[in-house]
Amino acid sequence: MDIIKDVEALIAPLLAESGVELVDVEWRREAAGWMLRILLDKPGGIGVEDCAAWSGRFGEAVEGAGVIGPSYSMEVSSPGLDRPLKKRDDFERRLGRGVIVKTLQPLNNQRNFRGKMVSLEADVLRILDRTSGLVDLPLDGIQRARLDPEE
Repeated sequence: MDIIKDVEALIAPLLAESGVELVDVEWRREAAGWMLRILLDKPGGIGVEDCAAWSGRFGEAVEGAGVIGPSYSMEVSSPGLDRPLKKRDDFERRLGRGVIVKTLQPLNNQRNFRGKMVSLEADVLRILDRTSGLVDLPLDGIQRARLDPEE
């Protein structure tokens, strides 16, 4: 059972025609217990009222489907300034912006990169890294990527 995939499958139809984008779903054990965190975005940003409304809808869908066994808390929020980048479209829409990337495997003895996204061709992200210059990073080799709030 993959809780993240199950939750994504449940809430995607709710978001389908709303103009709201599902940025990420996280399922993790935190100090206070299990947390289901859902990050949403839309043009103009997600507000507190949006989060409250979607939280109610998602709560009903998830509880009704019974995909989560243990007791948990749910949080619906905006991705913030350091928004995670997960899908190819995330990178394409934000070309020219600053990014912080961690790769699965070292590239020239480096796994952490920080710089400006220059291009995306054939599933290879080219960034102008602050220390290494131009670097080509295959999307399938990226462990984690997020926008750089300082750029």
